[in-house]
Amino acid sequence: MTNNCKANGITISYEESGQGEPLLLLMGLGAPGRKWKPHMDLYDKHFHVIAPDNRGAGLSDKPVSYAYSIKDMAEDMIGLMDALGIEKASVNGISMGGAIGQYLAVYYPERVNRLILTNTFPYCCTSNRRAIELLRDTCGRLDSVTATRLCQWMIFAIPFQNTNETYMLECEYADLQEPHPMPEYAYRAQCNAILDFDIRERLSDISAPTLVVGGDRDLLIPEWVTREMAEKIPGARLYMARDGGHVQHWEQLEAYNKLTLDFLLEK
Repeated sequence: MTNNCKANGITISYEESGQGEPLLLLMGLGAPGRKWKPHMDLYDKHFHVIAPDNRGAGLSDKPVSYAYSIKDMAEDMIGLMDALGIEKASVNGISMGGAIGQYLAVYYPERVNRLILTNTFPYCCTSNRRAIELLRDTCGRLDSVTATRLCQWMIFAIPFQNTNETYMLECEYADLQEPHPMPEYAYRAQCNAILDFDIRERLSDISAPTLVVGGDRDLLIPEWVTREMAEKIPGARLYMARDGGHVQHWEQLEAYNKLTLDFLLEK
């Protein structure tokens, strides 16, 4: 079910399903919350799942008068939780959503139950920075098919690309049919929020039980970045998906869903 509410001075749209303890799902760059559906279909059998559209994406507001930041998007989520009467939630964030999750866990620890950081980063290393700059600076300059295929080349693991082209073409078609495409300025604003993010010095302050999940063939987030992040978070568990790319949560859906659900259900 899609709903809207006022949060942090803007309208946030969100998908909502299931009953039980709250689970907040935070999506990555340029994507609406409904991209979580392959996971929500499992999670909502156990949790009250909320998957918002980050500012600039989907049906949420797309402010034009100022730059976006990870701080802004994290405070949007606090506003959403307040509006829904949620005092504390488990959080799973993918890529940019994982940056938002880290900010919440550091600056609003009392609001985070359990934390999953999926294919994410505490800052942009050089290769990641150059990739995000490339996506930002080519936005609006490439035709939609070329832009989609460039993004796919970055996010899917090379082994997966070479054995699953039909799946990737289906994903490409679905993305090109997006009913609420993201404005170019909003996409660039999310890119800049990623580029400005650096929480490395505060990772040791995270107190929520944390699962860090990455892919060892991720072209955007090198394996060493994922491992260093996990090492700096007290008690964090690390899972590296073998031959997994930046979207190993889709490439290896069944394994990812089992891993993360088991973690979320722990007492």
